[in-house]
Amino acid sequence: MAYETLLVEKAAVTAIVTLNRPAKLNAINSQMIEELLKLFAELREDISTKFVIFTGAGKAFTAGADLSASSRPLGGPESAQAARLAQLRGHDFIRNLESLEQVTIAAVNGVSLGAGLVMAMGCDFRIASTSASFGIPEANVGIFFTWGSTPRLVSLIGPAKTKEMIMTCDMIGAEEALRIGLVNKVVSPDQLMQAAHELVTKISSKAPLAVRITKKIVNAAAAPSFGDLYPCEPELVERLYLSQDPGEGTRAFREKRQPRFTGT
Repeated sequence: MAYETLLVEKAAVTAIVTLNRPAKLNAINSQMIEELLKLFAELREDISTKFVIFTGAGKAFTAGADLSASSRPLGGPESAQAARLAQLRGHDFIRNLESLEQVTIAAVNGVSLGAGLVMAMGCDFRIASTSASFGIPEANVGIFFTWGSTPRLVSLIGPAKTKEMIMTCDMIGAEEALRIGLVNKVVSPDQLMQAAHELVTKISSKAPLAVRITKKIVNAAAAPSFGDLYPCEPELVERLYLSQDPGEGTRAFREKRQPRFTGT
C-alpha cells in the first residue's frame, strides 16, 4: 500500500518504517495515525516480516502531536468530547503497536517529544543516536501525558523520574536517557541504522517462537493495569478539556507566547 506520511521498505525479514514529514519534524497528525494503523493491520497478516524498525526522516524522530494542524475547538463541551474520542484513538494506536507480533525497534535519530516518545516507548527496543533528545511538553500546553503513557514511563524509568520529566517538561539527551533506562543503547548518528540491524541479526538467530512468546509475556507482566486506563483516562481527558487550560495552552503555542493558566 502507498502512504503519504510514511516510507516503508521491506528487505528479507525486516521492514523499515520512516516517519516522513521532515518539514514538520515528522509531527504526528491524524493522517499519520491512520496510515500507521493501516500499516499495523497489514503487519498483523504479514508472517514473513519478523522485525520492524521505526525511524524519522530528516533531523527528527518525531516532534509529537501536530498542534498546528488541529482543527479541534479550543473550549467547551465539543472540545471535551473530541478530546475523549481522540484519546480512545490514541490508546488503540499504542495498543496496536505494542501488540504487533514482530519485534519492533525505535531508531531514534533526533528529537522525540510527547506522542513521539509514546511511539518510541511502544516499541520493544529503543536505540538512540547521540543527537537524540527526549521530552514531554504536555504540561506546557495544559494537559498531562496521555494515551496510557504515564504508567508505561513509570515501568521504564520509575515514578520519581517520570514525575520529573512530565512536571518540568525538561528535555534530556541520549546519554541521560540511557542512564535512566529510557533507551537500550546510544550510538553515533552514522551508526544508528547499523546498530538496529545488528540487533535484528542477533535476535533473528534465536528461536522465533520463544522470542514471540517472550514478547507477549513481558508485555503482559509490564502492563497489568493498562486495561483500567482504557475506559478511565479518556474520561479524565474529557474533564480536562472542560477547563480553560488546554485551549489557552494550545493558543499560546500557536501564538508563540507564554500561556496564562488558571487551573480551572
